[in-house]
Amino acid sequence: MRNSLLNPKLSYLQYGIREIVLIADQIKQRNPSFTMIPENIGDPIIKGWTTPQYVKDLLCDAARNKDMVWGYVHSRGLEAARAWVAQDANRCYPKANLDVDDIVFANGLGAAIGLTYVALPEGVRVIQPSPSYPTHASLEAFASGKESISYNCDPKHGWQVDLEHLESQIQKHPEITGILVVNPNNPTGAVYSRETLERIVELALKYNLFILADEIYYRLVYHGKVHHHMSAVVDGRVPLIVMRGISKDIPWPGSRCGWIEFHNAKMNADFAAYAEGIKKRMLLEVGATAMPQHLVPYLYEHPDFQPHLEATNRKLEENSTAIAGILNSIPGVTCNPANGAFYITSVFEPGVLHDRQTLPIANADVRAFIEQEVRKPGIAPDKRFAYYLLANTGIVVTPASDFFSPHYGFRVTTLDRDPKKLQFTYATLKAAIEAYLAS
Repeated sequence: MRNSLLNPKLSYLQYGIREIVLIADQIKQRNPSFTMIPENIGDPIIKGWTTPQYVKDLLCDAARNKDMVWGYVHSRGLEAARAWVAQDANRCYPKANLDVDDIVFANGLGAAIGLTYVALPEGVRVIQPSPSYPTHASLEAFASGKESISYNCDPKHGWQVDLEHLESQIQKHPEITGILVVNPNNPTGAVYSRETLERIVELALKYNLFILADEIYYRLVYHGKVHHHMSAVVDGRVPLIVMRGISKDIPWPGSRCGWIEFHNAKMNADFAAYAEGIKKRMLLEVGATAMPQHLVPYLYEHPDFQPHLEATNRKLEENSTAIAGILNSIPGVTCNPANGAFYITSVFEPGVLHDRQTLPIANADVRAFIEQEVRKPGIAPDKRFAYYLLANTGIVVTPASDFFSPHYGFRVTTLDRDPKKLQFTYATLKAAIEAYLAS
């Protein structure tokens, strides 16, 4: 080409949750009888959950009787949907005083995340939790052209934020202008205490930062924990972006319907200009998915929603307890039960992984392929384990290193609806880990 098309920033785009599926595809090509057990991705539908019947009825009625659901909507989102989101946010924190102009819809929360980071000026950074959801960490790194900057979450204390490390990172990196908080957390399943969130707000005040709060899982909380809305903790003191959507708690992941809420934007001229820049960027599109936006005002107000949510949280709590019990019985593995969302991240104790461990792989072509993959330079020890596990059992887990974690381990979901399948999967996983560590 006349000029190189290689963009060095593309190396920062990493999404191990789906990248390991490419390895599974290669195994399938070599062994057509291979069956994958997906514990890597938070898709409730593939794990036996169904979108509630009332949602399907609303959808069918709209599709048949409302021609407008087939058309464009406002580039920033349907006004009725944005008005409902503002109303709901104001219920969470009555003093928020949001209106339709403070809400922007996107094609799923992933698109909203991308909008948020790409709109930042050059050199401005948002510090990420570690472990971190890779869409956030990768897109922030891509936008800046540099490795993500992170603060530690401590597996020895229920994955709560290491506040001293967070402050030290803010002091070390003056380019940090925002703090990302994912609560309930993906990938760890942690739900942060009010005290932890208050300390984060105090740091934002002290260093003149904004907060970015990903609260997509905020209704999925159990084990007696309480989700504290960041808008209420902030209490008007610092600029805040809140991210939410309908893909998880309904569940309707294929809806691709997420949104951004701008809180306290007018208190800071720079932040107000940044928010307006994101809104202006949205004018380049004709609008996010119309159908689910038309339904948003009705999905959560329906009398069937609360019973659905309560049943969902009961099942997630039951699964979290069962999975953590199995994983904690494995010597060399530590696991905190999830208290929110639908993920658990376990860690291997330091020193238990090395590059001579294997699991048997019956198919010679698959074995040769995996051996080739694990010999690649720089492969993390937990990714090596995940590849052998996949080829040996079909179980797909995401290595913790793919979540930018300093602790080697793996993330699984708590989504399986069938107790027998869950017990089989995790008994198989336990046996495989024990065999791998002993090999």
